[in-house]
Amino acid sequence: MDNAVANWRARLRGLTLAEIGMLLEAQRDLLGCQFAKWRRPVGELLNWKDVSSEQAVPLTVSFQALRSVGWAVTRAASYGVFRPQCLVRSLAIQRMLARRGITGSTIRIGVRLHQGEFTAHAWVELAGLVIGDSRAHVETFTRITDHRLVEL
Repeated sequence: MDNAVANWRARLRGLTLAEIGMLLEAQRDLLGCQFAKWRRPVGELLNWKDVSSEQAVPLTVSFQALRSVGWAVTRAASYGVFRPQCLVRSLAIQRMLARRGITGSTIRIGVRLHQGEFTAHAWVELAGLVIGDSRAHVETFTRITDHRLVEL
């Protein structure tokens, strides 16, 4: 137990108070989104408005804010109290973006056949930018464009 506490202290030592605050916010949102996922069907969790990924990022949006939100959710998911799946991480990213007045992001769902196994993945995009994930990773998935497939 002492070793785990020492590891946590070492990880937090190099962070600013703002970064620690973002990590706590991300952890809270991950927990809230996980509970929402348990209580509601996936189709009700997603906002399926069709937002073109070719739209420009609004001039009022800071790329640093997008990067910070993605960083906070990724870190909280990796080192926090549980390991949420990609859909919960994506919902938390959208929640944090909305809280900062950044709207227009879309949760994308993709599928692939990898080493004989069918897998799916969720990620967040805003005007073609992938937030909290790598473009190289999400491009290995074929995007589902019809939300009714998720509800099956």
